[in-house]
Amino acid sequence: MTWGPLLFLVVCVAGIAFGLIRLQVREVRNHTLKDWVLHQPQTFSSRALVRQKAIGMDGAGWVTYKSPAGAQLVVRTHGIVVSLGSPFDRMMSTGRYLDARESTMWLDRVGWGGSSVGATECIRISGHDTNGSVELAVRPALPMETVWQALVGAGVRTTPSAGIPPIPEGP
Repeated sequence: MTWGPLLFLVVCVAGIAFGLIRLQVREVRNHTLKDWVLHQPQTFSSRALVRQKAIGMDGAGWVTYKSPAGAQLVVRTHGIVVSLGSPFDRMMSTGRYLDARESTMWLDRVGWGGSSVGATECIRISGHDTNGSVELAVRPALPMETVWQALVGAGVRTTPSAGIPPIPEGP
């Protein structure tokens, strides 16, 4: 009898179980922040291309939110929600919930995997959830200025962009 396929199956099942347990721990830790953000009135919503920087990666390691429904950015009174579009946001726990007043943003260009390949202009959002640092690159379906103003209205601080002119902060 060959133990190779059985060992492979055990390792795969253990890896999946570890990932699901880790995801559940993350959700439990973020429960208070998530509830706080979701109980605020929604002020803005847009479909978007969303990339998230993997934890511990410096310059590379970007993951794109992918689903048939796409991803969405929802701005609330003082909160930000980035998740897969409905109904996939309920099936997979990919949502990130941030306090807008503790987040910063700037214009940037991010391509595939964090490289310059296929780089497009985006709004980079940096903040924290209960588990640590969260860094997102958001390319909204709506005009960039509209999304920028919604984020400023929620309290996100702006920082200078490297080589990209800033969007004005209001009338």
